[in-house]
Amino acid sequence: MIKKQIILPTLLLATILIAGMTGCTSSKSPDVSQGNDSGTKVSDTSTTNSPAANTPERAHKREEIRKQVEAVLTPDQVKELSTKLQKGEKMRKAVFSLNLTAEQKTKIQDIFKTAYPHRKGKSQDNS
Repeated sequence: MIKKQIILPTLLLATILIAGMTGCTSSKSPDVSQGNDSGTKVSDTSTTNSPAANTPERAHKREEIRKQVEAVLTPDQVKELSTKLQKGEKMRKAVFSLNLTAEQKTKIQDIFKTAYPHRKGKSQDNS
């Protein structure tokens, strides 16, 4: 009889403790904070001070660059570029996926180098 009085509460207590620990460390729980992030989320980070922020000046510059690039392309390539840009593809990736001639690649690389001098060391050709 004494064994039942000790075993039953011990078993109940062990079950509660294990369930509590499992609930606290569950990675499926969205409310549980894992690690020491001080209550901040990555998605809460403000991007208004980033260089990629959309401003009227940047939009104007992108439009000018697009016009310069389109002047180098054939009409079919311009249509294909417009389609890719409307689908959300980045300008540089869309342009260099157009099956350009060597002369077109050189001219477009020069346009990008002039427009973005800080990117000269980066590869413009993704092929």
